[in-house]
Amino acid sequence: MTDENILNLKIKLELQNPVYDIVDEAIEYTMKKQNFKKYDLVKLVMMIYKKDYSCFSNTNDYRDQVKLLDEYFEKEYGHSIITFMMIKAVLAYKGTDVYDTITSDIAVLETVLRTKKNIQAEDLCIFSYPIENEKYNDLMMNIEANSNFKYAMAITYDQIKNSNKITQN
Repeated sequence: MTDENILNLKIKLELQNPVYDIVDEAIEYTMKKQNFKKYDLVKLVMMIYKKDYSCFSNTNDYRDQVKLLDEYFEKEYGHSIITFMMIKAVLAYKGTDVYDTITSDIAVLETVLRTKKNIQAEDLCIFSYPIENEKYNDLMMNIEANSNFKYAMAITYDQIKNSNKITQN
């Protein structure tokens, strides 16, 4: 087994690890306490990418816990915890029609952000192909290296968190 395969397997196993639930809890608490509106979560995501955890409350040590998990995830896997959390949020819908809608929306958003035009998505599988092939590291690298993809994921994450469960259109 190659190092890349081992890394992908470890990331896949982390998706089941309940320790990361504290990040969701911290985000939801922050959203409620600060009365987040549409797209405020996108700003929070970008702050986390910049290692700015000041928006998190110290209630329940949320700020420190998110920081420590982000540092651990970065050291262990070379990625930000928020990238992992956004992927995890989308994967919660895997196997449903909602998942297909969400992944299609990610592709459309990425294309619009990149081209600045409302055109048909150029790569409908930008998210789903790496997931289906268990290339989690490649997906995370692509999200973090491509600002359009990063913002598309952040917008989608905002929609998921603000709707409390995306419903079918």
